[in-house]
Order: sequence, then structure tokens, then C-alpha cells
Amino acid sequence: MIKPRPIILISIVCLLYSVQPAYFALYEFILENDEVFDDCPQIPGNHGIHDLFDITNVTLAYSEGHVTVSGWGPCAWEGVEPTDRIGGRAELLKYHRGTWQPTPISIAVPDFCETLFDPTSMTYQVWGRHIHESERKCINNNGHIYHHEPFEVDTVFQFPWNVEERHKLVVKGTAYDLWNRPRPKEICFQIFGEFIKVK
Repeated sequence: MIKPRPIILISIVCLLYSVQPAYFALYEFILENDEVFDDCPQIPGNHGIHDLFDITNVTLAYSEGHVTVSGWGPCAWEGVEPTDRIGGRAELLKYHRGTWQPTPISIAVPDFCETLFDPTSMTYQVWGRHIHESERKCINNNGHIYHHEPFEVDTVFQFPWNVEERHKLVVKGTAYDLWNRPRPKEICFQIFGEFIKVK
């Protein structure tokens, strides 16, 4: 059992959920290191996932094709207000010939809080529905604690092209105040891994 880390799985699943036709090849995402998350060194003062959550008490149990997530943790995004709009973006990059190159897979969410507990959204299906109903507030509530019901997240995805080799997922989040001005502290973290063809 490895601690801590649900957001990698949530990010990857939300990003890749839309490319799932049944006839495409299956690939499993294998994490590159036990720490899972990396900081974004291009952003001064960045601490990666720790700028967003305290994940000390979140645990994961890995098994073939999925991860079981459980535990609890508070939001840790300093300087945000509950009235802020949270914009997010995730992009999958492939390491090719010594550089990170873009892939066709990226997603932008102009209002993350609007989707988190919307039953029709991917974010809800992957993460929001597993948060206790009494604790359903967005990540713009610094200090708010989420208790998760244990749940499984798939790590196998279908693609219409060959995605083998090393990749990284870059996730960014920005809070905007009531006047649509960005807050100073941007969230950014990276996850490195490799897609292995399984079928």
C-alpha cells in the first residue's frame, strides 16, 4: 500500500475518459516513481500537489488495472475564497527525441466548481460522487476536509493510436475573484509515467 495520491488518477481519468471506443487498443498508465507528483519548477515557490491538498492521510492500494482510494484530507490552497471561480487545464505530453511534445489530448475546465458535484460531469463520476454528501464543497474552501468513501479508479485506457513510451500529465489551476482577476497562487503539478500496451 502506498500513501498518498488520488489526484493523479482523477486527472488522468477525466482527461482520457472521452477517448474510449471499444475497438481501440488498451494501455495501462504505469507511474514512474513512488512519489507520483512532481512540482512545476518553472513556477517560483511551487510545491506541486501540496499547494492544493494535504494528502498525508490519503491511501491507495494498487492492483492490476485499478487503484483503490480511501482516506481524508483538507484543502490547502491559500489565498482563495469560496466565491472564487476555479479554472483548470490538463495536458498530456509525450517524451520524444529528447523533448516533451504535445499530444492531441488536453482539457480545459473554465469553472471546475460547477462540475465537481454535477452528476452529468466526468469530474463527478470520477471523484465528486465519492465525497461524503455533507462535505460537498469545492476546492476554493481552504481548510475544508474531504472524507472519501473507498472507491476504485481505472488505470487502463483505450486509444485510437499508439501511446506507448514515456508521458507526463501537467495539471494547472487558477482561482479568479469576483472581478475575474486571477489570484497570485497558481496550482501546478506534474505526473510522469509510461503507457504500456496491455491488449
